[in-house]
Amino acid sequence: MDDPVFEYRILEAVHANEGHLTQRDISQEIGCSVSSVNFALRLLAVKGFIKISGANTRRLRYYLTPRGILEKSVLAYNFLKRQISLYEEARKSLLEQLDGLCAEGIRKAAVYGWTPLTEAGLLYLLSQRIKISALYVEKPNDMTHCNRIPCRTIDEFRNDCDVLVLMEPLPETYQEKVTTRKVACFPVA
Repeated sequence: MDDPVFEYRILEAVHANEGHLTQRDISQEIGCSVSSVNFALRLLAVKGFIKISGANTRRLRYYLTPRGILEKSVLAYNFLKRQISLYEEARKSLLEQLDGLCAEGIRKAAVYGWTPLTEAGLLYLLSQRIKISALYVEKPNDMTHCNRIPCRTIDEFRNDCDVLVLMEPLPETYQEKVTTRKVACFPVA
C-alpha cells in the first residue's frame, strides 16, 4: 500500500473500535469503497499489523496487533514531521513578506482571517511596532484569546490602516468595500 494516510485511517478505525467494525463500517467511517477497505485489510493482515478473526466472512472482526500499533504511531509521526516542515516553510515566507511591509514604513495594519499562521504574523507585526487596528474574522466571539486586538467581522471593516494583511482570501463581495491596500500572505496555489 503506497498511501500512508489511507493506511493510517484504516489502522486508526480498527484501533478505535477493536473488534466491533465490519468492512462496511470501516468503509463508511473513512469514506472509501468496501473493496478498497477489503484489499487494505488483507494487505495489513499479511504485514502483521491486523489480526482477522471470525468464521463467517460477513462477520469478520479486525484487531490491531502490537506491530500495527507501532506502525500507526510511525505513520502519524512521519505525517506530523512532513506537516511541521511545510508549516515552517510557510511561516518563513510569511515573515519575509511582513518584513517587506516593515521596510516600506507601514505603521498601522489590519489583518483578515484566522489561520495557523495568523498568530505568528500578528506577533511579528507587533514586535516591529506596527499597530494592529483590528483582526477581521468570521466569528469574532470565538476569538476571546485576542483580548488586546479588536476582533470584528469583515462587515465592520474600517479603512483606518495603511494595509490589510490577508491571511486567507478576502470574499469577493468585500473586494470593493475594502479600499485599503491589500497584501496577500496566504499560499497561492
